[in-house]
Amino acid sequence: MSSNLIEYRNEGKIAIITLNRPEAMNSMTVGMMEELTAAVKRFDRDDDAWVGILNANGRAFCTGADLKESLGLIAEDAGNLYELPKTGMATVTAIANLKKPTIAAVHGHTVAGGMLFANACALIVAAESTKFAMPEAKVGMPTLGYLDMWKIVGPRRFMEMALTGSSFSAEAALQYGLVNKVVPDDKLLEEALAMANKIARNSPKSVAGHLQAVKLSVKYNKELLEEMATTIWDDVVYSEDLQEGLRSFGEKRAPVWKNK
Repeated sequence: MSSNLIEYRNEGKIAIITLNRPEAMNSMTVGMMEELTAAVKRFDRDDDAWVGILNANGRAFCTGADLKESLGLIAEDAGNLYELPKTGMATVTAIANLKKPTIAAVHGHTVAGGMLFANACALIVAAESTKFAMPEAKVGMPTLGYLDMWKIVGPRRFMEMALTGSSFSAEAALQYGLVNKVVPDDKLLEEALAMANKIARNSPKSVAGHLQAVKLSVKYNKELLEEMATTIWDDVVYSEDLQEGLRSFGEKRAPVWKNK
């Protein structure tokens, strides 16, 4: 899949989804968000892709919703005000619900919806130039999409970020636990690919199990989590990949995963 606004390509077992509206700092129109959702769903169906990378062309990762489009939609009909956040949250949900890991490779301005898309990914690699912000309060918009972020950065830090809308650096994000790694700008994709390939060398069944368990731990109480974790455990334990992993370890060779 390749369009003017969203690019999709495979590199080995890695799918790279790229935001491509650099002239507008990758601000998102409704149509662009719908294309991104379609690309995410394509990755979900792509049996050849075990790990995804979400990155962007230009000098910014994403500055959130295209406010010019928002104003135009409101001018047509005030009810359209709900269309943009509704479409945006559908995209965030599609990323967050993936059963495969995704890595956000962010740089430059990563704010509002851009921060939401990155946070929905399993891992975040940030370039040194990255500036994060939750500026919705400055334009009177809600920040419901960030509701799980306080568990990462802590409630006090989250409240400061949400209430002030102030920007913060990649190094600060690393300190807060919001990103996994900070790298030079010219090494961003290289570092994200290295991380993705490291993950792709592991059993996709096991990786998916770990990913799902962590996501469930955020959503559900302990008793339900234990019940669901048993289902995940059985799926991995009785898989061909586990047998192959143990066999290859004993034979001192690289495993050949089948995702079965």
